[in-house]
Amino acid sequence: MILPRRIYDLGLSHKAVAVYCYLANRADINGECYPSVRRIAEDLSIHKSTVYR
Repeated sequence: MILPRRIYDLGLSHKAVAVYCYLANRADINGECYPSVRRIAEDLSIHKSTVYR
């Protein structure tokens, strides 16, 4: 998946962009995916509270 460069213009932290990319890359044809917060945190090596934020 190629993301528009506009994502970087939103002022999001690099970790927020990483979570967005994680979800976007795992979404199905309908744009849906349901990984747990724990799975996202483990896969990205970040804390669960960061994923929630």
